[in-house]
This record gives sequence, structure tokens and C-alpha cells, in this order.
Amino acid sequence: MDEKIGSSQEHSAAKLLSFARRARHIEDANALKFMLVNETFGLASFRISVLWLAGQGVLAQSGVSHVDPNSPFITWLSKVCDTLSGAFDHPVVIEPGMFNEQDVLEWEQSLPAHALWIPFNAGKNSKAGFLVARDETWSELDFALLSEWVDIWSFSWNRLQGPSLQSRFTYSLNRIGSLIPTFSQTAKFIRDVGIGLKYFLFQILLRPGKWVDGILCACKSIGTAIRRMFGNGVKGTLFKIVGALLSLWKSKKVRYWLLFFLIVFFPVRLTILAPAELVPFNPAVIRVPIDGVVDEFFVLPNQQVREGQPLFKLDLTTLTSRLQVAQQEMQIASTEYRQSSLQSLTDPKSRSLLNPQEGKASEKQIEADYLKKLLDKAQIIAPRNGIALFDDPSAWIGKPVAAGEKVMVVATEGLVEIEAWIPLNEAIELEPNTPVTMYLNTSPLNPVAGIIRYLGHEAILRPDGTYAYRMRARIDQDEHSARIGLRGTAKISGKYVPFSYWMLRKPLAALRQFVGF
Repeated sequence: MDEKIGSSQEHSAAKLLSFARRARHIEDANALKFMLVNETFGLASFRISVLWLAGQGVLAQSGVSHVDPNSPFITWLSKVCDTLSGAFDHPVVIEPGMFNEQDVLEWEQSLPAHALWIPFNAGKNSKAGFLVARDETWSELDFALLSEWVDIWSFSWNRLQGPSLQSRFTYSLNRIGSLIPTFSQTAKFIRDVGIGLKYFLFQILLRPGKWVDGILCACKSIGTAIRRMFGNGVKGTLFKIVGALLSLWKSKKVRYWLLFFLIVFFPVRLTILAPAELVPFNPAVIRVPIDGVVDEFFVLPNQQVREGQPLFKLDLTTLTSRLQVAQQEMQIASTEYRQSSLQSLTDPKSRSLLNPQEGKASEKQIEADYLKKLLDKAQIIAPRNGIALFDDPSAWIGKPVAAGEKVMVVATEGLVEIEAWIPLNEAIELEPNTPVTMYLNTSPLNPVAGIIRYLGHEAILRPDGTYAYRMRARIDQDEHSARIGLRGTAKISGKYVPFSYWMLRKPLAALRQFVGF
């Protein structure tokens, strides 16, 4: 019999050593919790076991993968563990007299009759405990094994938990705060400085011969006050502050968190990309003054023109015919008016026709003058010196045009700006004089720099069927690669934002459109 008991004790001790070795090498808190509430069955059999931590309640339960903290059973069990933690700071066998009548009734319905409560320390002033229950009574061997095992397990648990970032930061702040002088120390420093200044002024005003001694004594008094306030002096205080910061930096968690926050809040410039083109700055837009048909061009595309030089003309056939008819009608009306004027001298009846005939003659004269002005406008001239920019002339000749329709522009040579179209989903807040960089398709390694001059407030329908905001940016006139008509991509720089916002701006916008809030 004694041999069996000895063999059982040796087996339990071997199990305990094996569990201790495994607990020391576990690097995951969840795995450690699972080992305590489930694998402890290998040391002593039980029906249920729970791990409780002050402020957090029941963290783990045997046979359950996830603990619901809001369930009535877990809520009641957390209350029971809290009561036991406040009453006992050492392992104890639970008896019914430890609880009130309501808890005793609940215990009889929910838990086995025999239970052990094994408290342990989980960090700085944090209480925790292991509750284990079964139907059989607990032997002294079981009690000793479980108490020793929980003590070993708690060491591994505290090692994994370690000091949190908040506790380390608070500790370092407290160390730095302890170096800052208190109110009484500051008051004493001011009082000592006042005494020194008073003595210094006294030496200057009443004893001019001892100025040097007074200055040295006052400086000594002030220096003594400073040393007293800062302990080891200013240099020593700075060394202490630096040492506290270095001790905080030695923690790997602190370094990772600082690196994380540095990346998240690192300021970067918010930029957007938009299709762009080099266009003339403040060009003279040539539009058709009257309805007609384009008849002939006198210049070629991209040709240099001078002010007053004919550019193109409209078909004059219809206008010429109308002018001839108007002039003929004007002559007839003028002739009839002269005849009536001569007849009115002898015929009173002809005298009454003078006013209508005079009005008709004036009307025909006005119509003829109007047609002459239209004929003059049918030939369009250059309003200033520049370069004529338009499409293929053969595509215009014979084409009917309406009054006000754009045919070409006359651009001043060397005056070029960037025109970009900002999509609706890329619209960001842009301040005046925001920098713009355009990367040309023909020369991407030679970007063109500019500054925003104008940003449209309303989206415009583009030829490709999309809506976008028009943006114009003036560029440096020394840009030799800036030629009208070149296309590329414009990078528009906005304000500085955190790197996290720069990364999540588009995903969050897409998520809001998908979710609907």
C-alpha cells in the first residue's frame, strides 16, 4: 500500500515538473490560460475550473472555448470569486458558510459540492485566483499539488503580461516629474534670488568699492539656489531626464509603439493626379460674327500672324446678292421720292405721298448700310500678333457655322499655362498658389512646374462624358519644353495630412459609398 502511495506521489511530482517546464516555455497568454483550466486535470481530476482576474472577471473556463462575460452563470461566478478574493489571500477549501443563503442555493444548483480557491498575485497589486470544483473531497496531496502548480503558473503568467506601455510611460513621467521643483522649492529659489539681488544692490549703492565682491557673492548665492532646486545642478537634472527617456526607450514594446505612432502621424502632403495639357495663356478667341459658311482660309495652322492680317472669310455670295437687291430698292425708293417732290409743286395730292416715300427710302438706305457692315465682318482679321491655332482648314471649308462659334485662337508666343481636369472623387481643398507639377508624356523626366491660378467651382462635362473641375496653373516662362498642345499628367499638391489619412482616404470614401453612411 505504501509503495502504491509513493508511486502515485512520484508520478504527480513528475507531472508537476513537466507542467512547470511547459509553462516556462509558452509565449502565448491564451495558450497559458488553456493549460491552467484544462490540462490541470492531469494533476487532480475536477469537473469545472475557472481563472478569475480582478477588474476583468472570469477569463477562462474549462471545456469552453469562449467565455461570455454577460451570461448569468459567468456573472454570478465572477461575483463569487470577487468575494473569495477579498476574504482569503491563501489557498483554501471552500465551505458553504463562506457565502450567503442565496449564493449557497445557486452553488448547489450550478457547481459541485467540493471546491478549492487558490489566489495568486497577477502583477502590481492585482488580485487573481483559480477556482476548481469536483464531486469528491480534496486530499492533502491534491491541495499541495494544485497550490504549487498555480504558484508556478502565475510566475509564467506575470512574465508574459509584463509592464504595459501605459505603466512604463506613467513610470517615466513620474520620474521626470520628480525632477521638476515643487512650489516650495521654487518659492525658496525666488526668495534666495531676491536676497542675492538685494545684497548686490546694497553693495552697489552704498559700498561702490566692493562692487566686485558683491557681484561674486550674488552670483554664488544664485548658483547655490539653483543647485539646491535642481539637486545635482542643471547638468545633473538633464542627465536624469535623458536617463529616464533612455530607460523608456530600452523596452521593445515602447520602440514599436513609438515607431507605429511616428508612421501613423507622420505628416505627408496630400497629392492628386489629373490629366493635363499645355494651353495658351489669355489667348484671343476668334469666333464667327455672323451665320454663314466658311469659304477660305488665308493662314495655316500654327502660322505667325500680325495684327490686322486676314485669317479667313465666309462665303459672300448670299450677302452680296442681298446687298445688290437692297441697293437697287434704295435707288428706286429715292427716285420715287424725287419724282413726288417735283409733282408736289403742282399737284397737292402728290404732296401727301412725300413722307411715306421718304421713310421708305431711309429704310432701304439703312438696310444697305447694314449689309455692307456684314460684308466687312465676313472677313475675319487677327486682333493682335501671335500664332494661329486651329484644326485642319479643309475640315472647315464649306462647313456652315453659327454666330459665336469658335474657329481658332491667336495665342501670344511664349505665354503658356497648364490646364488640368480634376475628377469629382479627387477634389480636395486647394489653397491659392498651390504648386503643380506636370509630367509630359513626351518627356516624363523633365516636368513642368507651375502654381494654381484658377480652379473652377462647378464641374464641367468633358468630351469623354465625365464631369471634372477645370484647373489652370501659370508656369515659369523660362520653361523651354513648354509647348502648346503637349499632354501629360499633373500632380497637384494639397495641404499636409497624417500618413494614416493619406492611406485611408480613398478606401474610407469607397466604404462610405458602399455602406451608405
